[in-house]
Amino acid sequence: MADYDAGEVTERERQAANHQTEISKQNVRDIRYQLARQLANYDFADAQNRALADTQLQQNSRKNSADRFEAQRDLQSSALGLLGSMDTAMNGSSTWNLMNMLRSRNDKDNNTYWAQHQVNQDAVENAYNDSLNQNNVARRDAMQSAQKAIKDVEQDWRANMNNINPNLFPGMNTYVGRDSSLDPERVWNENVGRAQQNNSEISGYVLPDNRGAGNRVTGSRNNATSMHVGGARNLVRGGEGQAVGGDYFSQMMNRFNGR
Repeated sequence: MADYDAGEVTERERQAANHQTEISKQNVRDIRYQLARQLANYDFADAQNRALADTQLQQNSRKNSADRFEAQRDLQSSALGLLGSMDTAMNGSSTWNLMNMLRSRNDKDNNTYWAQHQVNQDAVENAYNDSLNQNNVARRDAMQSAQKAIKDVEQDWRANMNNINPNLFPGMNTYVGRDSSLDPERVWNENVGRAQQNNSEISGYVLPDNRGAGNRVTGSRNNATSMHVGGARNLVRGGEGQAVGGDYFSQMMNRFNGR
């Protein structure tokens, strides 16, 4: 018969202790499994938010293209109306004034629509970063809660072992079942890399991808690194059978374009 005053451990108590240890181990595994599913859900949310942001960026680009096209049509209509009233004045210095006006108006419209486009794109990225930041905080909260839950399981395990028999008390710095894989610190150390601080940055300017496109007014090809694309689209050719810029008007227009 066991000597209870001496704290002798019976086979029945040892069996109960083993059962309690297995129960506590499973509780820890369940907590770790729940954390893994929570983190996977946040990954899923980030992927959905990124896909939505990418779609919105494309939608913004489409709308900006449509708005810019309408602005070009309005400028074209204004120019045609003005040209209709200029008649022979086109042979004088008014040609340069008209071209300068069109260039200035076009630059102003470009700046207006590109700036608005940049604002719209930034708004989308800011919304995505805000959701990403919230999910990162939620990830850390989940890891912290899991760590505390495992420590609570450890404490309950120690108390139950002590209640079965004081000689079975494992000590205050012992993992459940003395299994280091159930260390509560691991749920933080193994997953914190998935919730690093996300510092937002100012995006660069939106620029068209048109390096080296087109020819210069002189007919030579633009350098591969050049952003100048105006020569080819504004190059005026002479009449049938004439060289490029062969007539007076073409020469004048090409000379203005080359400034």
